[in-house]
Amino acid sequence: MASKKTYLVPVDFSKSAELALDHAIRLARQNKAPLILLHVIDNQSVIMAAPEGVTPALYLDYEKIVREEAETQMRKLLKKKKLGPKDGRALFVRRGDPARAIANQAKKLKASMIVMGSHGRTGLKRLVLGSVAERTLRYAGCPVLIVKK
Repeated sequence: MASKKTYLVPVDFSKSAELALDHAIRLARQNKAPLILLHVIDNQSVIMAAPEGVTPALYLDYEKIVREEAETQMRKLLKKKKLGPKDGRALFVRRGDPARAIANQAKKLKASMIVMGSHGRTGLKRLVLGSVAERTLRYAGCPVLIVKK
């Protein structure tokens, strides 16, 4: 007997992530499958974004603010897309590399597919910044649908 499908949708609150979510919603509704929205709080971005001269105690407060802002944005996104508890759930993960965190969560949750957006960077930006979508594709043990703008 085939197991129930589950779609993992990494969201970074960008337009490309929202487009991927729209595709995932359609897939989930067609297959009567749950969605799991995943936001990865990248350790590097929290450290890099922390104001200069921040003490360890203030750093923890700053990290808490980043998470609270992500939770607020997630609630707004769920409301905008009219997604409720019956449609799935939202997850927040704080790990190093977003691509590895996405792939690890897909494995842990036994996701049938990862549906994610691509920012469409090319050239030097892609070379320097890399592509989370491309690296996720390499690390994932399940199919990855990459939705481009």
